[in-house]
Amino acid sequence: MTSQSAANHAHHPVPTYIATVLWLGAMLCIGGSMWLGWNLHELGVLLLGLTVFPLVGIGRWYTVKLQDRIIQLEMQVRCARVLPAGQDELLAQLSPKQVVALRFAADDELGDLLQRAVREQMTPAAIKGAIRQWRPDYMRT
Repeated sequence: MTSQSAANHAHHPVPTYIATVLWLGAMLCIGGSMWLGWNLHELGVLLLGLTVFPLVGIGRWYTVKLQDRIIQLEMQVRCARVLPAGQDELLAQLSPKQVVALRFAADDELGDLLQRAVREQMTPAAIKGAIRQWRPDYMRT
C-alpha cells in the first residue's frame, strides 16, 4: 500500500459513483417516460433495480470495515489493560485481520498468543485455531 499524504489522500468511492450513475439514468428514463412520452419506462425500472446491487455491497463493505476498525481499537485497549507494560505494542506488528482473529482469545492466553502470532507471522485462521479458550463475539454483524 502506498503511503498517504496530503497530495494523494482523496477518497474515490467507485461503487457509489456507479450507483449514482445508474440511479440518474433510471430517473431520466422514468421521468422521460412520464412527462415526455419516451418509451423507456422498462429500461428505467431495470436501471433502478441494478442500482440496488452496488448499494447493498457498499452497505456490507462499509459495515465490516468499520467493525474491523472498532475491533482494532478494542484490542488496543484490552491489550493495554491485561498485558504487561510494553507487550501491547506487539499488536502494531499484526495486520488488521490478524488482530480481528486474536480478539477471540481469552485474557489469560492473549499475551502468549500475541507473541506467537508476531514471531511466527500466523495467518488469521492459524490464530483462531491456536486459541484454547474461545471468547465468543456475539455482537459481530
